[in-house]
Amino acid sequence: MFYPQEMSEIEIVVPAKDLLPVTKVLSSQGIFSQQDVNYLGSEKEPDQENRWQEKAAQYALLERHLQSIFQSLGLQDTTPSKQDYGELLEIEASEKTIDAIETMVKNAVDQISSLNKQIEHLQNLIQQISPISDIDLDISKLRNPRYLISTLGMMPPEQINRLKESLSRIPYVFYTLSQKGPKAVVFVATSRENEDMFARATRAGFLDPINLPEDQTGTPAEIITATKEQISECEAKIADLKKSLEVTQQEKRSELTDLLWKVRCSRMMTAAILHYGKLKYTYIIVGWVYSSQIESLKTKIKSVSKDALLESRIAKRVEEASEVPIALSNPGLIRPFQMLVRTYAEPRYSELDPTPLVAILFPLLFGAMFGDVGHGLILAILGAIVTSKKVKAFKGLASLGPIVLACGIFSMIFGFLYGSIFGYEEILHPLWMQPGKNIMTILIITIAGGMIVLSLGFLINIYNALKVKDWSLAFFNHNGVIGLVLYWSLIGLGLSALVPGFPIPIYIFVIASIIGVIGMMFSEVFIHLIEGHRPLIEGGFALFFVQAFFELFETVISYLSNSLSFVRVGAFAVAHGNLGAVFFILAEIVDPSKGIGYWLMFLLGLLFIVGFEGLIVGIQTMRLTYYEIFGKFFTGGGKKFEPLTLHPAENK
Repeated sequence: MFYPQEMSEIEIVVPAKDLLPVTKVLSSQGIFSQQDVNYLGSEKEPDQENRWQEKAAQYALLERHLQSIFQSLGLQDTTPSKQDYGELLEIEASEKTIDAIETMVKNAVDQISSLNKQIEHLQNLIQQISPISDIDLDISKLRNPRYLISTLGMMPPEQINRLKESLSRIPYVFYTLSQKGPKAVVFVATSRENEDMFARATRAGFLDPINLPEDQTGTPAEIITATKEQISECEAKIADLKKSLEVTQQEKRSELTDLLWKVRCSRMMTAAILHYGKLKYTYIIVGWVYSSQIESLKTKIKSVSKDALLESRIAKRVEEASEVPIALSNPGLIRPFQMLVRTYAEPRYSELDPTPLVAILFPLLFGAMFGDVGHGLILAILGAIVTSKKVKAFKGLASLGPIVLACGIFSMIFGFLYGSIFGYEEILHPLWMQPGKNIMTILIITIAGGMIVLSLGFLINIYNALKVKDWSLAFFNHNGVIGLVLYWSLIGLGLSALVPGFPIPIYIFVIASIIGVIGMMFSEVFIHLIEGHRPLIEGGFALFFVQAFFELFETVISYLSNSLSFVRVGAFAVAHGNLGAVFFILAEIVDPSKGIGYWLMFLLGLLFIVGFEGLIVGIQTMRLTYYEIFGKFFTGGGKKFEPLTLHPAENK
C-alpha cells in the first residue's frame, strides 16, 4: 500500500513449437508486462520474423475494417461474453466474412450519402427560386435567347434608380416582378453587344442574380412542388436503407463483436511475439510480473510447455528504480486518488506512494476551504451520482466521482464545525468556530497546519532518501535533514519573538538556525566529501560563498512562501461564508417579501457557489497538493505497468 507493488523480472526460453500456448498464458493473466528483446539472438530467421510482421499487419487491417463497419452500423465497441480469445484467427476466412459484410454495409451507406447529397441539391434549388415563387411565368422563357442577355435577380429597392441610370446609355428592358421585405425581384435584359457595360451596371446596382435551373420547366411554384416530391421520395429511400442497416445491425451485432475481439486479440498476440528474442529453435521472452503472482505464472507456463526454461528475480527498490514498471495497489476507498497522483507523475519504484497521503489531505484541505453542510451535501450527492455511472452524461467523469464525494463529505464535516448550512450561520451552532468572525484565528491556524504538512513532506523525503541510501539527499538537500533543521529553527525563532513566555529557550533555536545555515551554505562541500569528489570547492571560495548565500536566501524565501501558501485555506474559508451572505443580501434586495424572486436569487447563488467557487477551491487544493506538498518529497518519473491482456474487460 505504501510502496508500488513489488515486481519480479522473469526470463523465459520457449521452444518454437510452444510459442503460441505460452504467449496465450502470458497474455490471458493480465499480470505480465513485456520488455522488447527482439534484438537478442544471433541466429534469427528473416522468413519467420517477416511472417509474424505480416500477420500483425493483416490483423491490424482487419481490425480497422471492422471498426469502420461498427461506425457505419452505429454499433458500440462493447465487451462480448467471456470466451476463449487466445487462439490466432484464420485470416483468409475472416477476410471473406468481413468483406461480405463490409460490401453490403458500404453499398447502403454510399446510397444514403448519395441521396443526402441529392436532397441537399434539391433544397438549394428550392432556396434559389423561392423568391420568385409567386411569379406566374414559365422560367424556361427567361433563359437568354440568342441575341439578348438578361438577369433575373434580387436587389435593394433604393438601388433601382441607380441601376436604371447606369443602363441609360444602352437599350435595356427592366421589370420589377415583386418586392418582399428589403429585396425586390427584378428582370433586366439588353443586347449581347452591350454585355460588358451590362455586367458592370448590375454589379454596381447590387443586383444578386438568381441561378435558374437549366433542366427545369414550368412556373417556379410548379418546380418547387415537383422538387419537394423528389425530396420526399429520396427521404423514403433513405428510411428504407436505414431500416435494412438496422436489421443488419441486429443480425450481425453478436457475430461482429465476437469477430472484432478475436481479431484484436490475434493482433495483440502477434505484436507481442514480434518483441520476443529469436534464436534458431527457441524464443526468449522477458518481462515484469507481480512478485505475488510469479509462482502461479510459472506453474501455468509449465503446464503448456514442459520444455520451457524460466528464471526470475525480485527487483530491488534501490538499484533498478528507473527500470521497473509501476503498479499502484491501494484499498478501494483511496484507489480513486491514484488518478491525482498519476496526473502529476508516476511514482518511482523506490519511493513511497503518496496516494494515502493525498486521500487524506486533498478532501481535508477542500473541506476546510468549502465548509458548509448544505453545499457539501450537494457535492456528495453529485459525486455519488457520477460514481454510480447511471447518468450517461457523467460516464466519462466516473473516476472523479469518489473524489467529489469525499470532498463533499469533508465539506459537510467542516460545515458542522463552522456552523454553516447553505450560507446560513444562525441555524447551526458551530462545533468549533465561525471563520468570518474569527478571521485572524483561522488564518493563523491554517498557516500552522501548513507548517505541519510541510514538515511531514520533509520527513517523507528523508525517509525515501535513507531507504535508497542516498545520504547526500537525506542529509544535505534543501528538503533533507539540514533543511528541516533550518525550517524548524526559523519557526522557533518566529514563535519566540511573537509569543510571550514561549517555553523553549530562544538560544536553542539560534543554535539550530546557525547549524542549519552552515549546513545549507556548505551542503555542496559536504556532498562532495561524502561522494569522494575533489576538489571540495570549485571556482574559488569567493564565487562559492556568493552563490551559496543567494541559494540560502532563495531557500529561506521558498520556506516562507510555502508556509504562507496555506493561508489561502483560511482565506477561502472566510470568503466562502461571506459569499453565501452576499447572495442572501441580494435576495432580500430583489424580493424583500421572500417570494419567488428571493428563492430564484438563492438558487442562482447556490449554483454559483457550488459550481464556480467549488471549481476554484478544487484548483487551489490541487495547487497546494502538487506544488507545496509534493514539491517536498515526490520525485516521480516511473513508468506505468501495462500488462498484456486478452480479456475484453481488461482491455477496455
